[in-house]
Amino acid sequence: MRSACEENGATGQKGPEPDDLRLLQFLRWVVPLVFGFAALAGAAAALFSDPGLLAAGVILLTYGGLLLFARRRVGAGERVEAVWTICVGLLLAALLMSAVQPGWLAVLAVTPLISVAVALPYVRGGDLLRLIFLAWLTVVVMAILSRALPPLSRPPAWFVDAFTAGALAAATAVVLLLLWQFSTRLNETLARTRAAEERYALAERGVNDGLWDWDLRRDRVYYSSRWKEMLGWREDEVGEEPDEWFRRVHPQDRKRLLEEVREHLRGRREHLNVEYRIRHRDGSYRWMLTRGLAVRDGEGNPVRMAGSQTDITRRKQAEEKLLHEASHDALTGLPNRAFFMERLGEALRRPGDGDRVAVLFIDLDRFKMINDSLGHAMGDRLLVAAAERLKGCLRPQDTLARLGGDEFTVLLEGVSSEEAASVADRLLERLREPFRLDGYELFTAASVGVVLGGRERAGPEELLRDADIAMYRAKALGGGRKGIFEAGMHTRAMELFRLENELRRAIEREEFTAHYQPIVSLKTGLISGFEALVRWRHPERGLIRPDEFVPVAEETGLIVPLELSVVREACASLVSWQGEFPQHRPLTMSVNLSRNQLARPELPEQVERILLETGLDARSLRLEVTESAIMENVGSAAATLSRLRDMNIRVHIDDFGMGYSSLSVLHQLPIDALKVDRSFVGRMDGANDDVEIVQTIITLAHNLGLDVVAEGVEREEHLDRLRRLGCDYAQGFLFSEPLDAAGARRLLSAYRRW
Repeated sequence: MRSACEENGATGQKGPEPDDLRLLQFLRWVVPLVFGFAALAGAAAALFSDPGLLAAGVILLTYGGLLLFARRRVGAGERVEAVWTICVGLLLAALLMSAVQPGWLAVLAVTPLISVAVALPYVRGGDLLRLIFLAWLTVVVMAILSRALPPLSRPPAWFVDAFTAGALAAATAVVLLLLWQFSTRLNETLARTRAAEERYALAERGVNDGLWDWDLRRDRVYYSSRWKEMLGWREDEVGEEPDEWFRRVHPQDRKRLLEEVREHLRGRREHLNVEYRIRHRDGSYRWMLTRGLAVRDGEGNPVRMAGSQTDITRRKQAEEKLLHEASHDALTGLPNRAFFMERLGEALRRPGDGDRVAVLFIDLDRFKMINDSLGHAMGDRLLVAAAERLKGCLRPQDTLARLGGDEFTVLLEGVSSEEAASVADRLLERLREPFRLDGYELFTAASVGVVLGGRERAGPEELLRDADIAMYRAKALGGGRKGIFEAGMHTRAMELFRLENELRRAIEREEFTAHYQPIVSLKTGLISGFEALVRWRHPERGLIRPDEFVPVAEETGLIVPLELSVVREACASLVSWQGEFPQHRPLTMSVNLSRNQLARPELPEQVERILLETGLDARSLRLEVTESAIMENVGSAAATLSRLRDMNIRVHIDDFGMGYSSLSVLHQLPIDALKVDRSFVGRMDGANDDVEIVQTIITLAHNLGLDVVAEGVEREEHLDRLRRLGCDYAQGFLFSEPLDAAGARRLLSAYRRW
């Protein structure tokens, strides 16, 4: 069986409200009394043949019917209408009774008061005033009628006394019933109030908010216990003055808070919603969010404003942390590119004709070598240490940022060109000092680009670009120095940019070809092989020498596919010549490899694939690498060269004597020959140091079991001296300039001996 609650829930109906129950309870008591007195009056009228008692019985019976009708209206949910029926009907019944029995005024005078007491819990405002007026008017009319009208009859005195006593007793019972209901209603109201206060306090505690209520007319503010607790104060330590609030607000936020309050009170803002810092008892500042709403009178003037205060300190700290992380480098803690560009933009927009800014672009030299040899963790430590050194060389108002990798930028404000150059020199000098990290003594340097700006210059991006260009100019000159931006640098940079794009298209269109310079055996005087040198057949500019485009190709990484195409073409050409000119066997081919190519672990597989495609014997191929390329990463280079040697490919060190390789490393490398740089060969005139250098290189090579190839031979006397020194091979313009494939074939067909 379902409960009543379940049934109500199933039908969607609500039970009667407490006020309806109280009114029904009142009627359950009063209706029997009214009908009882009606019956008593009717019986007495019959007994005494008294028309006055009969009329009284009819009036009471009629009012009883009105009460039944009122009870039905209560059941239909028309409580207010039922109250008016009870009260107005009672006033009319009292008037009629006073006309019938004027002597009962003492009893009847209570009825208007009862009518008001009945209506009091249910009628408000003007309706209650009108009812009170009707009750007063009823009493007045009753008094007039009791004096003006004679009674219809005179029942026995004992009956009148008994009826009056009973009526007074009934009226007293009704009044007591009303008082009891009023007391019950009051207790329920108090209970609801206490429950509301408890819910209010619980909600305040649950949302962790402090509440405030500002009486604008009295200029007094109620601060809840939680509001005070949030600021570290006890209940009795904070008064009711508005200054208890505003004087604690951070000086930087106070004006804004007061302005927001005024704007809301003036009706310009719908709600008060403002964030600010307020001082805690311990002296620290906490971030608060205050919301509020004003209450206005009939004329729209604010009379009261109430709201809440929420502690948002953790949220603001999290926001500040996220903002810092978004604008700063995670490794060094320095500002990042976005932060730097914003600062630079602000500096350029700042008024003042005398204000000038300078941007310094810093790139650490040889950082990649440290990173590759000692690991990224050591590289990160070096970057942190370098950042600390840079900060120590700058003023507090200067901005140092890390753009990424080993690149840093500095913003100097209010400086001249001389001052900017002096700062650059100071930074360079400081970075030259060794870094001591984890037992290692690390040496590095930096290249610095300097550009001056001002209001007349372009924007931040252009300034940073120009500083970058100046830095690369300094790096191209050997690094470890500064470069001052000049207008022509940008033009050159644009030329290099266009050249890079042309290089990419040229590779796609196969505009690169190999030219071949013969290598002559000084023992036989015959051509022993060729060195393949890349040339660019530009559709508009004609044949372009390597020194014009190879550096750009190396910087952009385009040198890798370019060199592989040269290796393939050179191998195919050599296979053709070996078959056509067997008298020149063994004929070899030398091809240069850049540092970019040497650093690629897949190089041996790529070369092997080319050998298989062209059919060239690996023993006929020589790969030339510079000693500087090897020394950038000795371990990795040695491993790659060893794999090539295992394939029977011979390895030559090109431009020997111009790098910084050590003898202790040289004999450990898998190499077959040294090529003496042309600068030493070209100066072998008479007795000078260059002859001794060449002699030393030849002796060293032979002691290590290596062949020697002399480059740049252009004169007969140089050739004769090289023969006397025991050099194995030579190449240069004395024999031939680099030739295309057809020219190399004609040279071989001549079968000349030098």
